[in-house]
Amino acid sequence: MGSALAENETFRFDRLEDLARLPWFDVDGDRLVVSDASVGPIIDMHAHYALPAIWPLRFDLERESERTELLLPCCSRHDLDVYANHNFGALGVKQLKSELVLGGALGIGKRWTHTAPNRARDCRDMGIVHSAILAIDIGLPSRHVADSIAAAKARSSTTPFGSVHPRRRRPREKLEEQLHAGARGLKLHPQLQKFLPGADEAMPLYALAAAERIPVLWHCGPVGIELASARKFVQVPSYERPLAECPDTTFVLGHAGALDSDLGLELQLRHANAVLEVSCISLSQLRRVIDRGDPDRIVYGTDWPFYHHALALAKVLVATEGRPELRRKILHDNAARLLGL
Repeated sequence: MGSALAENETFRFDRLEDLARLPWFDVDGDRLVVSDASVGPIIDMHAHYALPAIWPLRFDLERESERTELLLPCCSRHDLDVYANHNFGALGVKQLKSELVLGGALGIGKRWTHTAPNRARDCRDMGIVHSAILAIDIGLPSRHVADSIAAAKARSSTTPFGSVHPRRRRPREKLEEQLHAGARGLKLHPQLQKFLPGADEAMPLYALAAAERIPVLWHCGPVGIELASARKFVQVPSYERPLAECPDTTFVLGHAGALDSDLGLELQLRHANAVLEVSCISLSQLRRVIDRGDPDRIVYGTDWPFYHHALALAKVLVATEGRPELRRKILHDNAARLLGL
């Protein structure tokens, strides 16, 4: 293992295993692993178990398989300096969308490998000691949220986040039920759930989150592959109202504003209750966030099982080279404080 980055490193890798060129990684058999003990411990603030399936379909979240079939295959290009979904390519995006639709409707595809034991094994490879597991209420009959909360609650290495649909019946009551079941955070996805973050129907959820002292993690910002008609729901300026009007609620901006991370950074600088979660953004975007943002309100996330944990981790390690205190904050301490660990 080397002790410094190569001067000519391009940060574009033909496949996942090639990240072993970086000084913090190695290949053990057919698995990429963190080989530098100084990197950890790590907390992942953005992970999922198997994404929703429509009732009566359910996935066995306790099932272990030989390997995890990530939505971005390990054999794909892994370029650190593009937004993560650009690594799919045009054909890969089509396959991804098919996987997301058919997997949820028919129970086929890669979701069967997106389970608690598979995630735990992948985390051990990377030195990840704890993860926030984010459920998503898609507004259709599904056992996904309840199953995700139960599986995450059963492990000391995971914190379950519930999810409710603000535009469906009884969202506040449903969130209260999820908190009683063990949820310790709220995940909302304005693009999938088709609501504006500052919509009146969402505000009582933010108030309950403040009262219960749990964080709200939003998907924040456009990612470029969503339907154009849904993009309006995730424009970064639309997050301003709840940040301003709910100062006692801690909001985590998932993907730090995504393709508009500069706008997400501005929100963090204006509002003391805004935290930037940096999964998926490019290395160049991450460097701007780290150089300009409040270092105590930046957290690491992966968006597993879309991507291998190492894709986001490599970016943080590169961007914090020579700054161990900052690295520790982003990879562990800020999230530990946020989750009350």
